[in-house]
Amino acid sequence: MSPADLVQLAGPISSENGPGLFLRIIVIASFVGVGLLVWAIARASRDGDKREAAREQARAEAAEQS
Repeated sequence: MSPADLVQLAGPISSENGPGLFLRIIVIASFVGVGLLVWAIARASRDGDKREAAREQARAEAAEQS
């Protein structure tokens, strides 16, 4: 799509000339999406660390029993 087509599509969204409101919505949605992605990756990493610690503890306990 050309920039002119995008401006024409964004026209009904905003009463201003140009794609001002439309681009603001896209930028805000992008920041929210990136924030959610960072949160999900951080949570997965934290949960992975907990699982790894539990495995190490189980291995240590199994080694003590043998």
